[in-house]
Amino acid sequence: MTPPKHTFEIGELLIRVKTGRIAIILESRPSGRQIYGRTAMPTRRLLYKVFEDGRSTWKHDMQIAAEYRRAVS
Repeated sequence: MTPPKHTFEIGELLIRVKTGRIAIILESRPSGRQIYGRTAMPTRRLLYKVFEDGRSTWKHDMQIAAEYRRAVS
Protein backbone atom coordinates (compact mmCIF):
# COMPACT_ATOMS: atom_id res chain seq x y z
CA MET A 1 0.00 0.00 0.00
CA THR A 2 1.38 3.42 -0.95
CA PRO A 3 1.46 6.24 1.63
CA PRO A 4 -0.81 9.28 1.15
CA LYS A 5 0.51 11.75 -1.41
CA HIS A 6 1.17 14.46 1.19
CA THR A 7 2.97 12.28 3.79
CA PHE A 8 6.74 11.94 3.57
CA GLU A 9 9.39 10.12 5.60
CA ILE A 10 12.69 11.53 6.89
CA GLY A 11 15.42 10.52 4.43
CA GLU A 12 12.99 10.04 1.54
CA LEU A 13 14.37 10.95 -1.89
CA LEU A 14 12.28 13.21 -4.09
CA ILE A 15 12.63 14.43 -7.66
CA ARG A 16 11.51 17.94 -8.65
CA VAL A 17 8.96 17.65 -11.43
CA LYS A 18 10.09 20.69 -13.47
CA THR A 19 13.87 20.30 -13.30
CA GLY A 20 14.49 16.64 -12.42
CA ARG A 21 16.80 17.62 -9.55
CA ILE A 22 17.03 15.30 -6.57
CA ALA A 23 16.06 16.42 -3.05
CA ILE A 24 15.91 14.71 0.33
CA ILE A 25 13.66 15.20 3.37
CA LEU A 26 15.81 16.14 6.40
CA GLU A 27 13.26 16.96 9.13
CA SER A 28 9.57 17.45 9.80
CA ARG A 29 7.54 19.43 12.31
CA PRO A 30 3.88 20.39 12.77
CA SER A 31 2.67 23.51 10.98
CA GLY A 32 0.24 26.06 12.34
CA ARG A 33 -2.09 25.51 9.39
CA GLN A 34 -5.15 23.27 9.43
CA ILE A 35 -5.57 20.34 7.03
CA TYR A 36 -7.86 21.07 4.08
CA GLY A 37 -11.07 19.07 3.60
CA ARG A 38 -12.21 16.37 5.98
CA THR A 39 -10.82 16.44 9.49
CA ALA A 40 -8.49 13.51 10.10
CA MET A 41 -5.58 12.79 12.41
CA PRO A 42 -3.28 14.66 12.55
CA THR A 43 -5.36 17.85 12.45
CA ARG A 44 -2.40 20.02 11.45
CA ARG A 45 -0.38 20.11 8.28
CA LEU A 46 3.33 19.36 8.37
CA LEU A 47 6.41 21.35 7.43
CA TYR A 48 9.33 19.45 5.94
CA LYS A 49 12.95 20.57 5.71
CA VAL A 50 14.05 19.77 2.15
CA PHE A 51 17.69 19.73 1.04
CA GLU A 52 18.11 20.44 -2.67
CA ASP A 53 20.90 21.93 -4.75
CA GLY A 54 23.19 22.67 -1.78
CA ARG A 55 20.64 24.42 0.45
CA SER A 56 17.78 23.49 2.72
CA THR A 57 14.35 25.14 3.02
CA TRP A 58 11.15 24.49 4.97
CA LYS A 59 8.12 23.64 2.81
CA HIS A 60 4.52 22.63 3.56
CA ASP A 61 3.42 19.09 2.78
CA MET A 62 1.03 20.17 0.01
CA GLN A 63 3.74 22.27 -1.65
CA ILE A 64 6.07 19.26 -1.73
CA ALA A 65 3.30 17.05 -3.12
CA ALA A 66 2.78 19.55 -5.97
CA GLU A 67 6.45 20.28 -6.79
CA TYR A 68 8.07 16.85 -6.34
CA ARG A 69 7.48 13.20 -7.11
CA ARG A 70 8.83 10.27 -5.14
CA ALA A 71 12.02 8.63 -6.38
CA VAL A 72 11.39 5.03 -7.43
CA SER A 73 12.92 2.65 -4.92
